[in-house]
Amino acid sequence: MTADVVRQAFRWIESVAVPAEGGLGWQEAGERFDDLYAGTAGVLLGCAEATATGRHPADGPVVTTTDGGVVTAAGSALGRVAAGARGRLVHLARHEPDAATMPDDGLFGGWAGVAVALRAWGRVSGDRVALDTAASVTVRMAERLLRRPVDPGRCSDVISGDAGILLALLDALDEDADPVVAQAANVLADGLVGLAEDRPDGLHWRMRAGDERLMPGFSHGTAGVAYVLATAGDSLRRDDLRDIAVRAADGLLALGRRPGGWALPLLVPSRPDRPAVTFGWCHGPTGTVRLFALLDAVDPQPRWRLAVEECLGALRDSRLPQRLYPGYWDNLARCCGTAGVGQMLVDRFQDAGDPALLTWADTLAEDVLARTVSTPAGVTWSNTEHTRTPPQLPPEPGFMQGAAGIAGWLARLAAPATAPVLPWI
Repeated sequence: MTADVVRQAFRWIESVAVPAEGGLGWQEAGERFDDLYAGTAGVLLGCAEATATGRHPADGPVVTTTDGGVVTAAGSALGRVAAGARGRLVHLARHEPDAATMPDDGLFGGWAGVAVALRAWGRVSGDRVALDTAASVTVRMAERLLRRPVDPGRCSDVISGDAGILLALLDALDEDADPVVAQAANVLADGLVGLAEDRPDGLHWRMRAGDERLMPGFSHGTAGVAYVLATAGDSLRRDDLRDIAVRAADGLLALGRRPGGWALPLLVPSRPDRPAVTFGWCHGPTGTVRLFALLDAVDPQPRWRLAVEECLGALRDSRLPQRLYPGYWDNLARCCGTAGVGQMLVDRFQDAGDPALLTWADTLAEDVLARTVSTPAGVTWSNTEHTRTPPQLPPEPGFMQGAAGIAGWLARLAAPATAPVLPWI
């Protein structure tokens, strides 16, 4: 059943594609996006996840595109979607100065995400043009970073800031990378260390210096930046960066301890109109656990394994996917919802080999499948906003809040021995 749902999801994604220079594009609320969060790059990443399992090949004849690249295309909806998304991103990269949909170098909104998506697709499909294009995007991005003037108010986070860009640079270092990539990675890492705020409960990063509140989770704050610095410490062979990440992680452990269990606060200080804690990849234990699991791999200590279990315990205590009250758990997607939790559980299964984690992930999948929206073109999903009438939001095709990310997770859940295409999401 799951395999058919994945195929049907890519049929729906194909049905909402719009023609774009070089290939296909996708829209959210009538606006076209080519980024990793909502647009073309994220759609290609979803294709890469499904293809990596070996159960959803992008089958079809080899087609030569107008820009000279060669892609596998057309026999399946997944193949056609991948070909269209890949062609669009290659075109954008070859016409970079005119790419109005790429406003900056951010990971989820800009060029870093294009490089990551093309590289992921190239690795699982053997597409040499995609890999070469990703490398050229990464080099140009690194060169811009080295010319960039110092800005103390720059964004530091994973979503839009230096931590996310650094992740993209590090992702390129396992190949025959231009030396400028490692140079820029070191500069970015040093800059992030300089932006750390030394608080009584440990090192922290605000999304931007001067922001009123900390968001200590993965997407906009400490957990994400520390994860990136730990990754950089390993990739760049710099123990100082790992030590910074350890200090930050110890601070998060202290910050999340509370009567009845462990849970990282959404905001510090809290706001009365926001929940005290959330549970997704972006702000909750689903994302933060990746920091502790990484530290357990590069610097094995009992406290990191305990921290992983505390994150899982917080998720169990949350009782998701039960909707305990309106607005409690209305999101199905990778960033803030059920698919992100399910993807993390598959990753933890690979690490621990505990079949109970897959049983848990299957329970989440049953809830997601029960909320599938059937259309004449295929299937998709709709998140809910309980304050709206009607509460169902329009379905989205993208990775972080839409069908591409959910389908990628369902494909992986059906083949849980498959390694993650990206370990951090």
